[in-house]
Amino acid sequence: MASLEHVAVGCNAATNAFSVSTSIALASSASCNYCGAFAAKNVVCMLSNGLLNTANGSQAVPLKILETLKHQEVTADTTRLTSINIKSDGQSGDVKVLAGDSQGRVFLWTRAVEGPWKVQKLSRDEHKLPEVAVAAVAIAKTSRRTLYVASFSNGTLVVFGGCKEEELQLLSRLDLGVKSIMEAIDVTVVDSKENKEESVLLAAGGVDGKVHLFEVAGGNDTVTKILELEGHKGWIRSLQFSSQKVKLGEEVILASASQDQRIRLWKVTPRSRVAEGESTGEVKEGFLALGNCTKYTVSFDALLLGHEDWVTSVQWMNLEGDMALLSSSMDNTLIVWTKPADTRGSWSPSLRVGEMGGNGLLAAGALSTRDGCLNLLSLGFGGQLERWEQQPASKLFLPAISVNGHCSDVTDLSWSPGGDYLASVSLDQTARVLAPSVLAKTSSTVSPEWYEVSRAQVHGYDINCGCFVMGEHSRNDQFVSGADEKILRVFEAPDEVKQLVRRLKSPDETTTEAPESQKRVVQHAYLPELSLTNKSAQTDSTLNHEGNGYATVNGSVALPVGDTLSRKTLWPEQRKLYGHGNELISVASSHAGDLIASACKSREEQYAAVRLWNTSDWSEAQQPLEGHKSSVVQVAFSPNDQFLLSVSRDRQFCLYERDHNSDGKFTLIEHIKAHRRIIWSCSWSPDSSMFVLGSRDQSFSVWRQTGRKWSQACEPITVESAVRAVAFSPIQNDDSAFLLAVGLETGAIKFFSVPKYSQDATSITCTLVGEIPWELAPSSAVLRLEWHPVKSVLAAASSDNSVRIFKVISK
Repeated sequence: MASLEHVAVGCNAATNAFSVSTSIALASSASCNYCGAFAAKNVVCMLSNGLLNTANGSQAVPLKILETLKHQEVTADTTRLTSINIKSDGQSGDVKVLAGDSQGRVFLWTRAVEGPWKVQKLSRDEHKLPEVAVAAVAIAKTSRRTLYVASFSNGTLVVFGGCKEEELQLLSRLDLGVKSIMEAIDVTVVDSKENKEESVLLAAGGVDGKVHLFEVAGGNDTVTKILELEGHKGWIRSLQFSSQKVKLGEEVILASASQDQRIRLWKVTPRSRVAEGESTGEVKEGFLALGNCTKYTVSFDALLLGHEDWVTSVQWMNLEGDMALLSSSMDNTLIVWTKPADTRGSWSPSLRVGEMGGNGLLAAGALSTRDGCLNLLSLGFGGQLERWEQQPASKLFLPAISVNGHCSDVTDLSWSPGGDYLASVSLDQTARVLAPSVLAKTSSTVSPEWYEVSRAQVHGYDINCGCFVMGEHSRNDQFVSGADEKILRVFEAPDEVKQLVRRLKSPDETTTEAPESQKRVVQHAYLPELSLTNKSAQTDSTLNHEGNGYATVNGSVALPVGDTLSRKTLWPEQRKLYGHGNELISVASSHAGDLIASACKSREEQYAAVRLWNTSDWSEAQQPLEGHKSSVVQVAFSPNDQFLLSVSRDRQFCLYERDHNSDGKFTLIEHIKAHRRIIWSCSWSPDSSMFVLGSRDQSFSVWRQTGRKWSQACEPITVESAVRAVAFSPIQNDDSAFLLAVGLETGAIKFFSVPKYSQDATSITCTLVGEIPWELAPSSAVLRLEWHPVKSVLAAASSDNSVRIFKVISK
């Protein structure tokens, strides 16, 4: 009944929460390739950067979230996935994703080519593993089995494995102690012709500043510590072998990154069987380490100096046929290190990318594209992935479109009056604007690509609510937001945002010069240091789209990216509205756009009132509307603007009616306790004849007008969990019924058919007609549902930090 058009979500702010694949052939679908994955709260987002097969042939698509992977375990709201690792079989195309969370649980997702995803929990109750955060995970595949390694933040190191994915067991457990917490691990398979099964060399580093080498012996489950490498003066943040598999006698280089601002390279060479009389210690080549099956010579190769702050990650990559190393740092830069073909040469920085300032980078990854060019990805402290794309036949890297999204609960959504774009607000203290773009020369059946075109507000308080001022106006679109402060803020869309949205819809459209009388002075805004107010930039000149900070899509449309998006696309603040006594939690616009209703948190009746504001001069339209005894969590005007509905934590709804004989003021006409628990949400039918309430008591109720009174149209409809969001679709494909979307605490989204009001019928029957598939729905509570004003498109905001846009097809 519904398909997923877009997912916007940010990455968890952890170095190991981001993983890229070094294989271009990492694929499980004929339509797209996976190139990496990242953790977003409790889900894994699979990144796609490849070709999309359409009716008109293959077409390149930008970096985007192809799908999200969920598990079915009960999860606290504070739980996060802390580390992930993605691996593929280059021959079969099978994909494996290993992840650990802050509760100490380890999950494995596997998928064969063209098959469905399968998920299992590796850390079972009988294992009695620590209930602390998983610090790092790694995957190693031998000829007979696959090993899964996880380190915990209390110093525990465990290895899972088995010949079949359905029979994975805990093979080994090492308790290293809190002084040896392993923040980084990596593995390489040692191919030995003398053994039936290869050994696995495991490198681990952490808070003691040492690199620990372990061997998982082939053919048994023994994990042996063989060597400690000293040299770093700070925590080890990242480790990576230069090859996932190494033969006897061949060298593999281990790179270690540390908080001491240095990268160390170690040469590791596996040798034949251990001879009698040999022991671990210094030899001519460096150090000799003895395992159960293999001996290793380890030597220090190089010290890389170039970063000015913690080095947070390292990744080996192929650069023009030569081996290179990519590193990221808290100094907000990426460095690509190369070594001349002459083995006597030294490692040196060949490329440095990044932006001045910022909060530092947590991780980085390199992606190879089909044309041989490189894409560099970096994970910032704010959970945003930034991308630099290599130009064909050039060493120049330019900013490119990447994956953006909120990094905390998305609390509210609002479509612009014409439905051209969508605004979302979040507890991450930002308001973001998404706009669609139909790619040129594609079939009309292809879903549009969605881009973040503006960050309307970057605040210092968690933002709880927001809405556009509806109706037709000569001015630019206005947006009202409320946060954990006592004032409402009114913003106006800059001209450039409107022009950008139009160009995304029609890339070939030329921008016409506005008449002198219609030109606006304010083009964009800036946020002064230590300020919460977006100040207008009083200039007639448009922003310079040339150079860094912008990426081109559809051939000619320049989109802001990275730091430009967060600093130079702010909306100027036009007004502050004072009057509420506590933090704002709800705001709504009348459909004519003449009024704004707002409410704040309250434990006292005096603060539980709804305030109305005139949008013409932003004065209070009348005395606050009383009726509730606790926080009003949502307000909604009826489509004909005759009624105003409010729902509250006091389990009651209040209905106010507009009296056109008294200057259009609203008066209370109904005050009813409708549910046994808090009423979270409300919505009006398109014809204003009925409304629906959604409650924590795991039910929703439909109300209709009978004469001058309002009564239930049917018994409350019970569902499997608390109802957090409800929304009637404005599109009526059925003349006899409305389509209602219901969002639950579990993340499920269901669709019900609600018969239209009839004077002859004493009651109605609501029928379940469909739901969003489990794998496409959010992983936790749906906090808001908003239908597009003229299309069958539904936007969902969730506490899993995501904004999801669905195309709904009514049956």
